[in-house]
Amino acid sequence: MKKIFTLVCLALVTISANAQREIWDPNTEEIQALITTTLDNPTKISNDNFLLVDPSVTVFPVGTRDDCQTSGDWSSIIAKASKIEMTSWIMETGTTSVKLKVVSTPDTGDAAERKTNGLQMSAFGGGQTLKGIDGYQEFTQCLKAKNGSAGIGYLEFTELNSEGNNTKRVYETPWNPNCGVAPAKGFYCLFTPSKDGYITAGIWINKNQKGRAVYVVDGTDYSAIRDLKILGFRNNNTYEFKGEVGEGESKPATCIEWKLDDNYNLVIDDGNIDQQFCAYITWQVKKDVNYYLLGNSTSFGIYGFFFDETDPAGITAVTEAEKVDGTVYNLAGQRVDKNYKGVVIQNGKKYMNK
Repeated sequence: MKKIFTLVCLALVTISANAQREIWDPNTEEIQALITTTLDNPTKISNDNFLLVDPSVTVFPVGTRDDCQTSGDWSSIIAKASKIEMTSWIMETGTTSVKLKVVSTPDTGDAAERKTNGLQMSAFGGGQTLKGIDGYQEFTQCLKAKNGSAGIGYLEFTELNSEGNNTKRVYETPWNPNCGVAPAKGFYCLFTPSKDGYITAGIWINKNQKGRAVYVVDGTDYSAIRDLKILGFRNNNTYEFKGEVGEGESKPATCIEWKLDDNYNLVIDDGNIDQQFCAYITWQVKKDVNYYLLGNSTSFGIYGFFFDETDPAGITAVTEAEKVDGTVYNLAGQRVDKNYKGVVIQNGKKYMNK
């Protein structure tokens, strides 16, 4: 009896811990007000990599930019450039245990001064609500920027086009796992936890995903983390399903698990890339370490995030109590009855209850 009582207490402690999940949702009134304040108070940032050639200087005759693009030698432009300031929107927010800094630095020019190009809430994150997994927070809109690609360098200049007119050109150096520095511009999220645990962020990536990388960057050495759990879909207004269903049964509304290849690109196995992508991304975090979340060469947004001290996809001490009384729990550690539909845990095992 004493052993049973101890195991039940462990289960109650686990359920209590899961119930204290910390959630950051940009669709709340409080965060909406903070977004408005952020948009009304942009800042100017400068970086030795942000360079501008005066528009009156014609750097190239027609067609020579392609030669630089191929060779990677931009020294002839850089020699004529000067450091510039760029408009940036920086929002500091988060939960009790996780500080979040959302940074958006669009390119220069008139478009960069528009607030909606800096930060905006979007329900079109595919038009979808991010949901479909028991125990995971549902999100309805994402926070994004028009210029969503995080970079480490930016160069703006003019050259003659085929008609002999000056034309604006931009050379961008996207962030990559080998650059050894933090992202400097574009759109990215910086998480700083005050305790060990797991962060699960809801993200949106624009269509044409092939060759689009997803990075979670460890701020201790600016290396990309490969051990990510990615659960998502890219089927416009429905969830993808890979598996089999019985005759007369419908496909369950759920996300599927995705992988990253050696270049941190999403693995697209059917060739259909012209779809937007929404997903939960989970990674383990350490106290006081900075983690950057960003995309590459595409628009990128965040639906929100939640923080757990234990792995949200794992089975904790609840399973010990289940061995005693056969009680059924969902993946959030909440007790449910036999009519509950979805993935459940009973007698130490996961299974689908239809």
